[in-house]
Amino acid sequence: MLKTILSNRIFISISYISILLLAFLKIYSSIFDEKISLVGDNASYYILGTAIANGEGYTNIHHKEKEAHYHYPPGYPLLIAGVSKVFSNDIISIKNFNGILLFGSILLLFFLVKCLTENNNIAFAVSFITLLNYHILEYSTIMMSEIPFLFFSLVGILLTLKIDFSKPVFKNGRFVLLVICVTFSFYIRSVALALLISIAFFLLLKKHWKYLYSFIGGFALLYFPWMLRNWNAVGNTYVSQLSLKNPYQPELGTVSFSEIIDRIILNLERYITKEIPSGLVQVGDIIYDDVAVPIIIWFLGFLLLGGIAFGIYKLPKFRILIASYILAFFGLLLLWPSVWYGTRFLVPIIPLLLFLLIFGILQLLMLLRKKVASRRIRYFVPVTMVLILSIWTFAYGKQSIPKLKEKAAGVYANNYKNYFEIAKLINKKASENTVTSVRKEGLFYLVSEKYVTGFQKTLDREAQIEYLKSKHVNYVVVDQLGFSATSKYLVPVIDRYPNKFKTILELKNPNTYLMEFLPDLGYTGAWENDKRNGFGTYLWEDGQKYEGFWKDDVRHGKGTVFFKNGENLSGVWTNGKLNGEVIKKDKNGIVIEKSNYQNNVKVEVIEEVN
Repeated sequence: MLKTILSNRIFISISYISILLLAFLKIYSSIFDEKISLVGDNASYYILGTAIANGEGYTNIHHKEKEAHYHYPPGYPLLIAGVSKVFSNDIISIKNFNGILLFGSILLLFFLVKCLTENNNIAFAVSFITLLNYHILEYSTIMMSEIPFLFFSLVGILLTLKIDFSKPVFKNGRFVLLVICVTFSFYIRSVALALLISIAFFLLLKKHWKYLYSFIGGFALLYFPWMLRNWNAVGNTYVSQLSLKNPYQPELGTVSFSEIIDRIILNLERYITKEIPSGLVQVGDIIYDDVAVPIIIWFLGFLLLGGIAFGIYKLPKFRILIASYILAFFGLLLLWPSVWYGTRFLVPIIPLLLFLLIFGILQLLMLLRKKVASRRIRYFVPVTMVLILSIWTFAYGKQSIPKLKEKAAGVYANNYKNYFEIAKLINKKASENTVTSVRKEGLFYLVSEKYVTGFQKTLDREAQIEYLKSKHVNYVVVDQLGFSATSKYLVPVIDRYPNKFKTILELKNPNTYLMEFLPDLGYTGAWENDKRNGFGTYLWEDGQKYEGFWKDDVRHGKGTVFFKNGENLSGVWTNGKLNGEVIKKDKNGIVIEKSNYQNNVKVEVIEEVN
């Protein structure tokens, strides 16, 4: 009786799923991080989801203009909007929804591996090790699109495996669901193009022509509305960023063909030596530096790739589908600007890589038993495999879970404490229509609840001033968040125009400033050799204003001083000193005095009108 029950595949599946559920509830509750992630994207997704939920469309509600948004695709914000409408729009609820999608992904992975290998034990081992993965767990507690994309991409792959292609296309519910699922995956992350390519390639090789045409046509039909909306989009879109040498430094220009090749080689080296080892067997964040990569790390990277490749080769079915998806996914990543790096980009494909690696190890052991080990060692493969997976699970889980617990219990570093402290001040003291220019706009907005804007990535300081004026900026924040943009594009403007930026609050360790932007104060005019040269105006805080010519930062040439009471004084300055005949007029433009000046001193009254 017991033997019959234990041999029942349904019972085994239910048992394994129950273990996975209990493990998930225990692990997820212990590593759940209630804090807002410092990754700027997560705040942007939440803001866009809130805009949709509030009926304001797909717009940047954190900007005063509330313009249409084009940068992030709308899939994940739509999910956030749905959770907000059905349950709650608080950040904890959205994070918990990502946790639910994580467990859903673990279940999908279990059934996917079971379908590919027809082995419950392998399916459980892969699913459990994936559940312990540091990077997957980390992103499941962040409002980011990696886990939602993982869920829908696994649904798409599993549906492809389960479709009965003997049925008529439009009477095949699973196929219709597949088209919807793949399209929605693309609405979540553009890397879903890899999923589209791999499924289309699979249908092509299998000569399922009607399904192929219907798949591509259905995707095009469902994606067309978004494509039409973005047809005339300008500015910060993914496509425009891909063509740049460095999206964070647009002044460097667009990339050439030879630079694309260099980009691919650089990305390939980094994925082999950093992201792939980190994503599969290492815990924690990668350190990116210019130090030469040790040979042992190269060996580890190639060893992992070899295991994955062998796993693909030994797949009993759907080898082409899985291989083409992996290759297309990495192909897209290799084309991305090299400044877009990090294990986060691998998160949606880590479960498949883990499966292929584990399956490759299993197949290698079976090959060794067949070639080397004695046939009498009946349990060589299962015992060795259980030993390897047990050591892997224990050693990896012993590091990943405590580290994530520590992160969840931790507090923000001082630079972000200062940043959020300023946001809280804006929240309490500033008016509703206040606009603050900051780095990481979304994060600041979530705390300040007031309008924000960025600053232009331009070295033209006058253009920066005009941009801040056009955005009706009231305050700017000079942060120490560890990015070069503030020091590169904003600080030089403040250094050139100190009178236009008045310090309201200075926080120490590290120095972080809230400054009021006063665009009319100080100098406005021509520059040459980093000095005021040519015609320009200067406005003082007391209302006094000078209009005239400058040379090497001082007044030089004809000019007029306007006083607060309406009177004005016209004359000629030499190296900053008023010299020669000076005419003084009242507020109505009537001359009230003519006099001579020497080195800023009135030496003679020529004519005086009473």
